[in-house]
Amino acid sequence: MLQTPILLITFNRPDHVRQVLTEIRKQQPAQLFVCQDGAREGNQFDTKCVQEVRDVINELIDWPCELHTFYQKTNLGCGPGPAAGITWFFDQVEMGIVMEDDCLPHPDFFAYCEEMLNRYKDDQHVQFINATLYHDRWQCPASYGYSRYMVTGAWAGWRSTWQEFDLDMHTWRPWQFRKLVKRLTKSTTEANWWYWKLKEIQADTQKKSYWDYQMQMALFRKEAITIHPAKNLISNIGFDAEGTHTLSNDGRGNREVFGILPLSHPAEITINHPMDVDCFGKTQPQSCYKNIVQFLYQYMLRSHGVLHALLILYKKIKNKPLISNL
Repeated sequence: MLQTPILLITFNRPDHVRQVLTEIRKQQPAQLFVCQDGAREGNQFDTKCVQEVRDVINELIDWPCELHTFYQKTNLGCGPGPAAGITWFFDQVEMGIVMEDDCLPHPDFFAYCEEMLNRYKDDQHVQFINATLYHDRWQCPASYGYSRYMVTGAWAGWRSTWQEFDLDMHTWRPWQFRKLVKRLTKSTTEANWWYWKLKEIQADTQKKSYWDYQMQMALFRKEAITIHPAKNLISNIGFDAEGTHTLSNDGRGNREVFGILPLSHPAEITINHPMDVDCFGKTQPQSCYKNIVQFLYQYMLRSHGVLHALLILYKKIKNKPLISNL
């Protein structure tokens, strides 16, 4: 029986839940937490599928475990929904595994997470344990290496991992944050990208569709180090018509998984910054440019109206680059 608590984040995909929960069931965790967002108002498909997900949970959880459920009555969305569930989870446990319902794990995933959680529980620098590897360029001589970046979906962490999380980030100062990211990543381009992403998040009053950017920024703010496995442990089965952000497979879906046990540990904690940025960073100039354009448009739209906003934006784009060092 797995002693590490698991949080399963669900919504309206019973087939995905069945596949992932079947793998969890093989481990028979002593504690299982399940959170589920509520059906969207007036959406009969959601209402039907939300209940089907709960039926799958009732059917498959047939081992002696401490089961906790957190079922939302209303729909919070892809941002606030998971964030509320993770907060609920870490309010009750000191450390644990977090899994979304489209993340199909290799059997080694669970023991890998448990070993990493126990090995680094007293290390204040290591704050996040990744399991998904999208880039074959990530290479390290041991079973895992160190990074500044996290990959959500299926991961493990401690209560302290979540303490800096802030969905709205209204009190954050963008220029101070930019300076911090530049120091941590050794990259001006990287720092600029995250500066504009923070401005974009602060300008967004809804925040219905994301929480992972805020999680990454919280890790930056903690100056945290993350762990990345040398081999991919998670296959994302959610790149299909039922997804919200993943309607088609762009190469990240249904990736092959590999065994990783027994683990060989690195001799020291070091980050290869060029490889880190290459594999996990948001370094494409067009991405930074797009973020700046989106932020300026949102700001001017609120301040001056559509036509005036488009005119000002056109002049800015035509006359000079919005950021000089790209």
